[in-house]
Amino acid sequence: MTQNKAVPSQIVKQPADKDTARSVAEALLTTGCVMFAANGQEPFTLTSGEKSPVYVDCRRLISYPVERALVMRLGNLHLQQSLDVLNGIDYIAGGETAGIPYAAWLAEAMEKPMIYVRKQPKGFGRMAQIEGHLPEGESPTVLLVEDMATDGGSKIAFADALREAGTHINHIFCPFYYDIFPHSEDILGKAHLTIHYLTTWADILQVIEEQKLFPPGDLDAIKTFLRSPEEWRKQYG
Repeated sequence: MTQNKAVPSQIVKQPADKDTARSVAEALLTTGCVMFAANGQEPFTLTSGEKSPVYVDCRRLISYPVERALVMRLGNLHLQQSLDVLNGIDYIAGGETAGIPYAAWLAEAMEKPMIYVRKQPKGFGRMAQIEGHLPEGESPTVLLVEDMATDGGSKIAFADALREAGTHINHIFCPFYYDIFPHSEDILGKAHLTIHYLTTWADILQVIEEQKLFPPGDLDAIKTFLRSPEEWRKQYG
């Protein structure tokens, strides 16, 4: 496997500024991307297989041109500030499938070539896991783009596939990141990955409370989960 470039003094998390976080949280709430399982309802099942009373579906955002344009503009600005995208990134890679439209919009805005990576090689034709064109004999630096991340674990397979193809990847971008699981930094750090994100559950919850979008009693289970996901799962999951 191709060795990845070292990341000096690696920072595992690169959040956006507070104004950006709030704007994106409001956009996700406005477009119905934020979902809650009220008391008595079946909790959501995350990609990891774990249960959760809350869920953010950023795939829904693609149907709202005004809000998605805002999110992508803020994402582009954040990446320009936190990462040398123009000179340090050669390709934008979308993760199958939800990351593909976000990668396409970023690649267009940054005037970068785009590829996308499958969860596993397709079982016919070229048996390809990476679609698009990667030049042979070169080692381009890639930014992986996904719609969201829970604990970051599902991104490792994408990163491994990209590295196997000869690219260098140390950075991920997601509009939304849970940022509640204590083991997330360990997972990302061991994979030499830094996650750049715009908003989190803490930001969404702050907007909900300030704007009184839900009755306080409806948020009790959600707050319990966000404070301690493992304890919530022991009781409800």
